Amino acid sequence: MCGSTSAVGLEERERELWVEVKEQLREPGQLNGLMRGVLGNEEVAVVVAIEPVGLVRPLAVLVTPAIGEELVLPELTLAGPGPVDAYAGEYPVRVWLGKHHHRGAAVAVEVTPWMREHLLLYARRLWYPPRDRRG
Repeated sequence: MCGSTSAVGLEERERELWVEVKEQLREPGQLNGLMRGVLGNEEVAVVVAIEPVGLVRPLAVLVTPAIGEELVLPELTLAGPGPVDAYAGEYPVRVWLGKHHHRGAAVAVEVTPWMREHLLLYARRLWYPPRDRRG
């Protein structure tokens, strides 16, 4: 799911955040995508980099209301888009701030080693082949 219009299966907030982060997190020579994942007990949307050989590497988790409650951001006066150092509870994390209507708000958290170890990525099956109605 890479383009600004290919947001099949995403919730409205995820569509908005995807527009915010896809260019900020883009890595040269790699595609960006958005996958589903489970972190703890919560389903999350994960921004991934896809290498030409097909290797998928998680980059960031979109901020959900539950994740947002855990974040402690630095005092931001004129913070623009981009990364800032913050905390998730007592753990240091790097948080990406929005640039449009989410200006100054946390939109994504870079994947930490703990997240990488505990994140379960999966692909939703969005399209189903037509059933054979003969039997």
